[in-house]
Amino acid sequence: MIRSRDLIGKPLVLIASGEIIGKVKDVLVDPDRFEIAALVLPGKLFSKVAMVLPRNAVQVFGRDVILIKGNEAMPRDDSLDRVASLIAVSGQMKGRQVATEKGVRVGILNDVWVDENGKVVSYDLAKVFVTGPIAESKQIPLGATRSIGRDLIIVDSGAIGVP
Repeated sequence: MIRSRDLIGKPLVLIASGEIIGKVKDVLVDPDRFEIAALVLPGKLFSKVAMVLPRNAVQVFGRDVILIKGNEAMPRDDSLDRVASLIAVSGQMKGRQVATEKGVRVGILNDVWVDENGKVVSYDLAKVFVTGPIAESKQIPLGATRSIGRDLIIVDSGAIGVP
């Protein structure tokens, strides 16, 4: 498993040519499917428009580089299905409050953990406001999620052992 922030700065390399086409600037998560939907690359030298690389273009999330199938980067616009509904981990998720369905503040999101296939598996907390296993691990399994709102992530209290 890897934190999404550990993907930021990694080179994106075309498998066919070995060419580095850029470095990851941010990670976009699909809040409905709980997986990485795309990677954001900074704009080219004379263009400030960020580029979006769809997740299906990624062959391997490697330890040192991310290998991609082809040069499928595209301007950030609606050419990627529902791009406006995707959540940028560093800009929109980090710092988001996490609470239970009973209104108990659990913590503040720091990052998300993803598996080798780009699926979100758990939340990484920067601060924890409860005691117990969550306080020790600073992680909440994805399965505890009830909803991801604009300002708050709601988790099931029973699933994380919080009264």
